[in-house]
Amino acid sequence: MTVQKLLFALSLSLAALVPAFAAAPAPVLSNSEDGAQIRCPLDKIVWLNTSAHKYYFRSSKHYAATAKGGFACLQEVKASGAKTGE
Repeated sequence: MTVQKLLFALSLSLAALVPAFAAAPAPVLSNSEDGAQIRCPLDKIVWLNTSAHKYYFRSSKHYAATAKGGFACLQEVKASGAKTGE
């Protein structure tokens, strides 16, 4: 295999990896549960702790109790890569 063909094959391989490392969009945060529910009426609402990048359900003692965070749609929060704090 020539050097040109090897470099071409390598560039194609790297190009295929770029979407895998693309950042997920940040979830839209709301100051109220109602505001978040309006954005996503068919989804569950969670509290996203933006400092720890963890989310909490209403049954958690951390729900709406962290210094930094907001209410958001569960599917958006999951897509952003946040982990559950439960």
